[in-house]
Amino acid sequence: MMIFTGFYWLLSTQAFLMLINTVLAEELLQDAAILLKIGLELIAILIVAIAVVTIPKRIRGYRRRSATLEQLIRLDLGLSLALSLEFLLAADVVGTAISPSWDAVAKLAAITGIRTFLNFFLHRELKELQEIQTPLKSP
Repeated sequence: MMIFTGFYWLLSTQAFLMLINTVLAEELLQDAAILLKIGLELIAILIVAIAVVTIPKRIRGYRRRSATLEQLIRLDLGLSLALSLEFLLAADVVGTAISPSWDAVAKLAAITGIRTFLNFFLHRELKELQEIQTPLKSP
């Protein structure tokens, strides 16, 4: 009887240690995913902030205000916003991977749809601006 009790205790201890290791690994992965999400959101914010900060430098580069300058600024800001939206979408996907409840998946679907819609029209406008900008740059 003593042998079975000792064996059972050993098995239960090993199972408990495996459970602890699994829980620790899951927590570690969740922490890493949260840090990745925060990092992606920070990159998105920095992209927009850098684009906004460089606007006065661009304006000072031109002696007089012109339609070309406004189009260049709109083009730069548009490209920055499009790139920022991509990083924010990646952050949302990572955030949903951490806690995949149906509520979180539905929110991700709504956010993805809205951001895709915004990105589509932003890219279309940027393409139009680039087409206008190309003839202005060529001699």
